[in-house]
Amino acid sequence: MSTVGISISLDTDVIEEIRARVGKRGLSAYLDTAARRQLERDKLDELITWGEEVNGPVAPEAVATKAAILRGEA
Repeated sequence: MSTVGISISLDTDVIEEIRARVGKRGLSAYLDTAARRQLERDKLDELITWGEEVNGPVAPEAVATKAAILRGEA
């Protein structure tokens, strides 16, 4: 996998908190992982939107039932 250097600006408190967790050398890897996670979430949102356009909105009861199953409560 290739990489490219870029310049980004983030709030100082965000950078300080990340560095406290991963150290100065782990910053790029942390941000890469965060960006990948956000891309996955964006794609899931797009899939949900598409599914609702095709099938209509999901019933809240169905969501609650599936969530209970995933939590091992059903």
